[in-house]
Amino acid sequence: MQVQWQYWTGVLAATLLALLAGCQSAPEREKESFPTAESLQGHWQLTALQGAEVAEGSRAFIEFSEPPRLTGNGGCNRFFGVYRYQKQALIIESALGSTKMACAPEVMVQEQRLFQLLPKAVTVHKLTENQLTFYASDGEELLRVERMR
Repeated sequence: MQVQWQYWTGVLAATLLALLAGCQSAPEREKESFPTAESLQGHWQLTALQGAEVAEGSRAFIEFSEPPRLTGNGGCNRFFGVYRYQKQALIIESALGSTKMACAPEVMVQEQRLFQLLPKAVTVHKLTENQLTFYASDGEELLRVERMR
């Protein structure tokens, strides 16, 4: 009887510890907040694409401005487009325009990924006052940016 009691006490303790650990390790996104339309505006340096850091020395940036214009540099070429941000939902027109210069192959690959991922972004989460993360509709992290000015 004593062994059975110790067994169930151990099972209960392990279950409680697992539950408490689960509460403490809530997904990071739950701790994040959404930027306001005003705080989204500005110059943002690209720091990561799909969780991977961008190439060292990358000049890639995104700028959100009024009227809802989206401009930036993919690392080689300037780009431009239109966006809407309301009720924490981001809509970027999929037809981004850009210049057509050629650069180093690794820069071109990174730039093409940015041009493909940016229109897929549907939510923006504020990590800190100066850091944002963009997510696709399925919750995949697409890109991270840091405020430049």
